[in-house]
Amino acid sequence: MIGAELRSVLRGLRDGGRVPALSAAAGRGGEVVWSEVAHAPWAGTPTAEHAFRIASITKPMLAVAVMRLVEEGKVALHDPIGAHLPDAPAADATIAELLSHTSGLPAEPAGAWWERAGGSTWEQIVASRLPRLVAPGIRYHYSNVGYAVLGRLVEVARGRAWDEVLRDELWTPLGMTATGRVPVGPHVRGYAVHPDADLVHDEPVAEYLAMGPAGELWSTPADLVRFGVWLAGHDTLGAAGDAVLPDAARRLMTAPRVVVDEPGAAWTGTYGLGVRIRKDLVDLPGTGTVPVRTVGHSGSVPGFTADLRVDVETGDAVAVVGSSTGGFGDGTGLLAALLSARPAVVRGPSPAGRASAAGAQGGAGTGSASGAVPGPEESVGARVLDVTGTWYWGPVPYTLRAEDGRLALTGAAGRRSTEFAPGATSGEWVGVTAGYWHGEILRPVERDGRVVALDVGTFCLTRTPYAPDAEIPGGHDTAGWYPL
Repeated sequence: MIGAELRSVLRGLRDGGRVPALSAAAGRGGEVVWSEVAHAPWAGTPTAEHAFRIASITKPMLAVAVMRLVEEGKVALHDPIGAHLPDAPAADATIAELLSHTSGLPAEPAGAWWERAGGSTWEQIVASRLPRLVAPGIRYHYSNVGYAVLGRLVEVARGRAWDEVLRDELWTPLGMTATGRVPVGPHVRGYAVHPDADLVHDEPVAEYLAMGPAGELWSTPADLVRFGVWLAGHDTLGAAGDAVLPDAARRLMTAPRVVVDEPGAAWTGTYGLGVRIRKDLVDLPGTGTVPVRTVGHSGSVPGFTADLRVDVETGDAVAVVGSSTGGFGDGTGLLAALLSARPAVVRGPSPAGRASAAGAQGGAGTGSASGAVPGPEESVGARVLDVTGTWYWGPVPYTLRAEDGRLALTGAAGRRSTEFAPGATSGEWVGVTAGYWHGEILRPVERDGRVVALDVGTFCLTRTPYAPDAEIPGGHDTAGWYPL
């Protein structure tokens, strides 16, 4: 019965998102109880053993390696990272601030869109002298760079590569045999799927170098479920699970520390130490919409998206991964299908058996609480129509509108949205509202006297999906868009 309901939801997600391959697993009672793959007829015959890139679900795994250093007394959460890595950007930010995305570092490293073009070495990250968007401890601002710094910390402390540390200290003890920095078994190809036609575009798999800890891993949904139920304290490993990281330390990781503030959205999301904690609104048959506290993470890189969610009270877990840049939505529907098959749970104000007290957002810091916003050097002028309208991040549409002297970049439901004000440099705009691009720079890219792309915090947006007249970081598929 559970399998039939989950299968129906999975197929609906695949068909609705036109995802080449979508793989999912569910956990209950600390065990994987279901796994299945839905795929397009042309996408081969992937199985539940095929690995997908899991992107930022890498982060909570890397955070476990950091927390093990804390447990051993090698580092402390309140230590400034510079005490351990003198050359680190944001050297005054604490390890806890890096883990919770409150270090003040920008979202991405310098240079071209690294997720598609390839990452930076540690030396390049240091030499780029990344700007600080705000003082540490002031506000949440998601930073991939921050996790590159934490990965470097793990490597220096352990004397070997961060993924080798995770293999020995996390994946092997938890039985995560299909997880690795490169595929350790069968794996799928990632695609961009054209939003308006049955066409696809191959996505490259670049080496992320020092940026790897931010999102380079491959895994299967079953392995992600094993990780998720352990992280939420619902595993059946006992002392062996505590040997990886004691339950008290896992509770600390999954306690909310900072609100994830997105424009136009209710405050349902928070962030702990490497972990997203949400109040998911789950529709349960016969019960209605129920707020369910979940822990986990999501992930997105060109060609792949992923989601992991664990009900903190019941330990029910779902993980779903897809082979499309445009994504499939999230795992809420799968979690609802899983929860609907168990007796009603009376949900209290705090998770049963798990600490609910949130750690305070650390440190008042110095400087402006909202970040310094440059005064406008120019207003929205005659060339505004060159940049407004529809743009595409890969195959995903965004709209840029001029409103009250600002540019408002808005994605479809659930996508990143930010308003930009004129920056100190003519032609540049700086994000001034909460969201992924707060404090980041929007810059029009011209070719032959016309705007052919937008550089938004290093992400490349074009007038049509992967427009051939723009230089796309990582390059175009030599076949271009081709039929399925």
